[in-house]
Amino acid sequence: MSSNMALNLTPFGHWALSLKVSHHRSRHADHLASLIFRSVTIITAALFCCTANAQSLQEKLFQRVTSAADSKQTINNGVVCEYTIGKTLSLSIKDVGGNDTVIGFAYSNINEELYAVLYFGCVVVVPGRAHPPGYDRNYGVHISTKNGLVYKTHDECLSAK
Repeated sequence: MSSNMALNLTPFGHWALSLKVSHHRSRHADHLASLIFRSVTIITAALFCCTANAQSLQEKLFQRVTSAADSKQTINNGVVCEYTIGKTLSLSIKDVGGNDTVIGFAYSNINEELYAVLYFGCVVVVPGRAHPPGYDRNYGVHISTKNGLVYKTHDECLSAK
């Protein structure tokens, strides 16, 4: 009895498990093939779960910051956008898209769940030390000083008009 097992990457970037089994198999080979198949299935499920969790965390953060935005046209300061997320983070952008743009961090602390930094023309909301684990290194959202909108990536923020 013989069995051949292969884990191949498809052209679409997915992993495919193929199992070729001859008609004459021993119990040991059946058991081994079954264990390998179960192991690959568990690992694949764990990877999918972690990826889905990271994506949902990113989407939740995007929704939190987007819903926290409050933009108003003022007489002396152009458009002023304020972003307040509970007691964790509070910032504002004065004269959004104007010549006299000012960013004020009323409360931003790295020891909290979230904090904000200015990064190459965008305000970036990132996880602080009190944030629960489970996010990847790209976790964060970007606020444009040009229009006050929230973006999921830094490139989107930089190209905002």
